[in-house]
Amino acid sequence: MAADEDLLIGAAKRERRNRRSGRNLILALVVAAVCAVIGWALVFRVRGFVKAIPFLPLGTVTSWLLIFGIAAFVIAGLIVAGALVLANPRKRWGDPVAGACPACGSWTLRQDTVAPGSGSLRNAPKGVVTLCDTKGCAYASANVTTASRAG
Repeated sequence: MAADEDLLIGAAKRERRNRRSGRNLILALVVAAVCAVIGWALVFRVRGFVKAIPFLPLGTVTSWLLIFGIAAFVIAGLIVAGALVLANPRKRWGDPVAGACPACGSWTLRQDTVAPGSGSLRNAPKGVVTLCDTKGCAYASANVTTASRAG
């Protein structure tokens, strides 16, 4: 079980590092920008180009291009809103834990449920990880709730 605990602690530290660095926020904003560019291209470029072609019955085609373009804009907006709420680097990792850190004595313990590789590793363990949020303190503990299935 020590390997499961080490895996959980490593995953929790990666999550905390990714949140602090802003990598998740930047990735979400890039995806939102791509969706916005697709929406802009569909509404203002492709639709305009199709409308300029003479002698075509374009009512349905231009309507669908408009609908898909607006949907791409809406998706981009939802991604931005979700990124600001969920991937904000100013928001600290995990929930606060009552009590002092056993290693440094600070009252900065935080914990969260971690499932490393959820979606990519079917046999990954799940559990609750507690990390000290004090700079320089490496305290970490994990409580495995679902052990890995070695198979």
